[in-house]
Amino acid sequence: MIRATTPRHVFIFDQNPDDYSKILITYSQNGSIVLEKHKDDLTIETMEDPETGESKWKAWYRLTQEETKSFVSSPARQVSVQIRVLTISGESLASEKRVLQVQDVLNDEVL
Repeated sequence: MIRATTPRHVFIFDQNPDDYSKILITYSQNGSIVLEKHKDDLTIETMEDPETGESKWKAWYRLTQEETKSFVSSPARQVSVQIRVLTISGESLASEKRVLQVQDVLNDEVL
């Protein structure tokens, strides 16, 4: 991820995200939460898995320049991302953590 840009973050779900009562996507850096996104932030699209032909769901949003500026660019300060969901029946599930590298820009002015 590059600071002061507007990257599109895409997540693939095996189950329709509309079936979850809550979705929380957390971005953490250096042990502190920097940014969180929720179910209402997601655009959800149905797709077909090219290998199996089964339905999958692509959920995405675009970060703002201000949001990406909130991350620090440093090899020692990677960003961890994790999705948590709450099912309609009250079961809480979590994804594995994913790690992103943050790159700086020469001028981080919001355009």
